[in-house]
Amino acid sequence: MNKAHPSVSIVMRTKDRGLLLARAVKDVLAQSFQDWTLVIVNDGGSAAPVDKIVAEHSAELGDRVQVMHHEESAGMEAAANRAIRSSASDFIAIHDDDDTWHPEFLARTVAHLKDSDDAGVAVRTEIIFERVYGHHLQEVDREVFEPGITTVTLFDILRVNRFVPISILYRRNLHDDVGYFDEDLAAVGDWEFLLRVLSAHTMGFIDGEPLAFWHQRRLESGDLGNSVIAKDHEHQRLDLLVRERHLKDYVRDNGLGALLYLTKHECRLADHLHQRKNYAEELLMQSLEQNRQMSERLQRLEEAVSDASLVSLLRRRYRRLKDRLSVRP
Repeated sequence: MNKAHPSVSIVMRTKDRGLLLARAVKDVLAQSFQDWTLVIVNDGGSAAPVDKIVAEHSAELGDRVQVMHHEESAGMEAAANRAIRSSASDFIAIHDDDDTWHPEFLARTVAHLKDSDDAGVAVRTEIIFERVYGHHLQEVDREVFEPGITTVTLFDILRVNRFVPISILYRRNLHDDVGYFDEDLAAVGDWEFLLRVLSAHTMGFIDGEPLAFWHQRRLESGDLGNSVIAKDHEHQRLDLLVRERHLKDYVRDNGLGALLYLTKHECRLADHLHQRKNYAEELLMQSLEQNRQMSERLQRLEEAVSDASLVSLLRRRYRRLKDRLSVRP
């Protein structure tokens, strides 16, 4: 059973990834902040491996864990929504089974939200590239994710999502205001939720040492792959769907006038830049042709000079030879 009122509900979605789930459970247990409940949603995967991993850590987890088994996959967003609705807490964290935290992640983020009016807070995040070797995971490389980002703004995420679920802690009551995750989206649901959140609220950012780690396995597919990599085309399709939906909402409330103007204005700017590009390419081609012609002239001049030098040399040698022959007795 869950604690009556834990500070944080940690939602962990999983499906047939026991190797990753075992690491994720250990990662949660390693947090210095311990006032949490863990809700594991097995979204259509085999139940036995999940129950086995939980049983192996039962002494440490105690009554702070709840496991939900879906006989058939309901999707990532539906799994998250069910877990959130089933538990009581002040804050929500989405900790999927393949990612990890710094041991101070919860302590730092909870402290931030308790000391501010922010609806949520994100942290500096690092990408860990890894490979799967049998029953082992091996780190290959690391790089900071979005190193230029130092704030969480709607402006920045309109183009692309710059904050993955593992890097965010947010207030539970956000769902009362902006709704839950969109269960019709098989991907990009976290980005779409952030769009709604940042349209009406502010989020903080904790910079400095990375406190969240987004693990990527670029060579893996299937259950062990990353959806953002293995299902790239689906992400692109749903990204466009979300943009189209919000665009239509805007048009319904504000009409097409401003959008038609901006579209034509951007088109004219693009045409102008294209013309300048063509002009620059034409100048470059002219310059290259002039350089080619100059190079040919220099080559002919060098050949002429070389020929003249050879003739002069032969003449001098001829004269010396003639002079020698003329003085012989």
